[in-house]
Amino acid sequence: MALNKAADEHVFVNNFTCDLSKDLVKISAITMRIPKIPASTGLDVKERTYRPGRPVFGNITFEGAEHKGADGTKKIRDWVKLGYDGKDARKNISITVKNQKGDDVRTFDLESCLPVSYSSIDLGSQGGPSTMHWVLEVRVQQVKMK
Repeated sequence: MALNKAADEHVFVNNFTCDLSKDLVKISAITMRIPKIPASTGLDVKERTYRPGRPVFGNITFEGAEHKGADGTKKIRDWVKLGYDGKDARKNISITVKNQKGDDVRTFDLESCLPVSYSSIDLGSQGGPSTMHWVLEVRVQQVKMK
């Protein structure tokens, strides 16, 4: 005998929103690396010390699914084409993580993002209504958390 709770209804729902597209299914992890820079105290040259450098962020991958005719990825394809044409295609992206109740927990502001690669595949081969799966990789300049 299973008890249905209101919180159990939201377990399998994507608990994030993103202003890039409403068709997002998955967002990869945000990686950050802080390089160490050699430094000197000036007193003892033999002693090696380090100081932290500027944070370097890795690429973030967005995955989505779109049904034919929905045209939700048109602005993404236009943004990627703008970058491939050699123009300044920097864009700010906002990701909001939600808890199971739907309340906002944390917001990540990805600043000065550039598209690195875009690929899409049509999963329907019958000629009828089908789903297109797309993957977008983005280079991030800076991340701010709220």
